[in-house]
Amino acid sequence: MFANRFSRQFDFFAQRPQIRSALLMTLILIATLAASIVIGYFASRGSTRVPLAAIALPGAVFGFYMLTRKFELLVLLLPITALAIPIDVPTGTFTQLPISLLLTIALLGVWGATSLIRNQWHLVPSPINRPLIIFGVLMCVSTVWGTIWRDPVLNMALFKNFEIVQIASLITYLASIGVTLLIGNFITTPGRLKIVLGSFIFFGALMTITQLFRIPQSFLADRGLWGLWTVIPALALVIIQPRLHWSLRLLLLVIIAANLYQTVYNNLLWKSGWIPTVCAIFVAVFLRSRRWFAVVMLALILLVVIQQDFFMRMIEDEINEGADGRIGMWEINLRVVGEHWLFGTGPAGYAPYYMNYYPYDARSTHNNYLDIIAQFGVIGTIGWFALALTASWEGLRLYRKAPRGILKTAALVTLSGWIGAQVSMFFGDWLLPFAYNQTITGYKYTVYSWIFLGLIIALRHMIDTDTSIPHDASFEVANAGSH
Repeated sequence: MFANRFSRQFDFFAQRPQIRSALLMTLILIATLAASIVIGYFASRGSTRVPLAAIALPGAVFGFYMLTRKFELLVLLLPITALAIPIDVPTGTFTQLPISLLLTIALLGVWGATSLIRNQWHLVPSPINRPLIIFGVLMCVSTVWGTIWRDPVLNMALFKNFEIVQIASLITYLASIGVTLLIGNFITTPGRLKIVLGSFIFFGALMTITQLFRIPQSFLADRGLWGLWTVIPALALVIIQPRLHWSLRLLLLVIIAANLYQTVYNNLLWKSGWIPTVCAIFVAVFLRSRRWFAVVMLALILLVVIQQDFFMRMIEDEINEGADGRIGMWEINLRVVGEHWLFGTGPAGYAPYYMNYYPYDARSTHNNYLDIIAQFGVIGTIGWFALALTASWEGLRLYRKAPRGILKTAALVTLSGWIGAQVSMFFGDWLLPFAYNQTITGYKYTVYSWIFLGLIIALRHMIDTDTSIPHDASFEVANAGSH
């Protein structure tokens, strides 16, 4: 009888979703009120454990619900946590774990566990998948190889917990690859694509304002290639997005101008902060219009001629800052590579060689390509170039194929921005955070480029299944006379 009554009550609520939702909301409000009373009572008595437990329990329940039911929304949080969530988990050392890294690892763990339970291993088709995974495998091989063939005379006592640092670096590198796969497989609609692009423009604009007016802040990750990934999405919307209101177009131009003023004029010596952006701008304009590219090039030449004193001062300041000393750093790096050229010394593995063999000149190379060859050897470097070139070629193909609209705009952003990121590596900006420079905390801003690499994977599926081609085609015909 009890079972029949319960069954009838269950059917009653199942057939009335509005009543069920109202009841659920009432229960949530009651639970929230009760938790607030408990937290307030114990907090007023100086106790911290009970309030933390009261907060952690519903947080864990909510997190579990989101992981199992709203996984795609959590993937959308990846760029936001990297850009503007300043939560770092202490490890007991100088290194802290950024929340963006922990979220990435959690999402990858759930995705992998779900695939294992269902025995369904599937990636969205993309030519980037294979070189991406191969590069990850090569990094793992380099870790083992560098440990086995480490010079026995090295004094490893100079590096406390070096093995832990190396494993943590490897995890960070693999997490960067994981972000690309997460973005590529779960950003599946133009709406989600707009959220990613909008996040970088919005928070990038805030970064520009706080830096320009020297407003102290601790929540925005305005380091690394933040300028590149602010300017290029804004520029792509301005020069290629159809039917963009003139006021929004003007606002984007103001953001671009302010960012370039801050990164080029105010931070002139930080070349990796603005040269990649300028290069990406030229790539984007060249892809959009050859005529406009010629105009921009002419304007640049005139600027150099008019502002000769400014550019000469830039060169002098760079020399005074020790730019000519980089040749010596590169020579030291190549000496280490010469003894460990096949698979390198592993993640962060060349630091002990520097400290033991060149203790008075153990400085970073300020060149990410040399860092890669030192850590992963010639084989790993070939793997990196295979990934970089494949992504560039795929980005170009998608840009040519994409219909007018947000998909073509995003394709222009990813292609030109990715090329700009490759330029930044030569000037010393990291796409893979080096443990003894940025520390693992640098993941929160090195991950920017990996997020956009993932968008190249996502765009392939969206472009192939796009249903707005007639609408975009009509726009293209209507504007054919303007070219």
